[in-house]
Amino acid sequence: MLIGGLGVFIRLGSVTRPTADADTVARSQADLIARLVNDEIATVVSGGEIEVPIGNETVEIDVMDLADEPLPADSGCRAFALARRGALASAFSERIIATDRGNSVVADVVIPVATVPALVALKTVAMVRRSQSRHPEKVGSDIHDLVRLVTSTGARAVATDLVALDNELSVWVAGQIERAFGKDLRYTLLRFRANDRSAGAQALSEDEVAGTAILADELHEQLARNPR
Repeated sequence: MLIGGLGVFIRLGSVTRPTADADTVARSQADLIARLVNDEIATVVSGGEIEVPIGNETVEIDVMDLADEPLPADSGCRAFALARRGALASAFSERIIATDRGNSVVADVVIPVATVPALVALKTVAMVRRSQSRHPEKVGSDIHDLVRLVTSTGARAVATDLVALDNELSVWVAGQIERAFGKDLRYTLLRFRANDRSAGAQALSEDEVAGTAILADELHEQLARNPR
């Protein structure tokens, strides 16, 4: 199943930045990597990262699995596991056609892609995890994707589907949205633009940020209506 930036681009129908990798989730990381390597499609780089030659280029693919049983005790790791599980369970397939610069088709496949609510949860996880990683500068692109996903569908619709997916994950996402977006949206917008210098981030409006910030309130409302 496709997640990450490519998943976002497919669900939104537009590309906002270049990317040279793909993020995926499989029921078994080991089985998928073994199948790709045995078919001579890919070369294992390390762990769950593999390389796939496409034309004269190489695409890096990160294969994550669902081996978190029992679920981790750490809240962030647990949310990541729940987000992966929910994304795989709710994904639906799309036909994806890739062309080269001469418009020749190099790939034409039907693959499962994470839904917008699942991608919102995964991007929220990434926003938190990335700030503590070796690449904190990528938090800006995670937030930019998060804002675009929520505003494309609407906070209420995202909240409804996310709560239906997993209550515990929804509680965690609501808390992180509140922390990241805060109450002063003007300051929040300035901070987002400072962290991400891309044209897309600089073009974010206060209304778009506000439309994402209310996701926390919508989640709390849906959780109150659907306690488990």
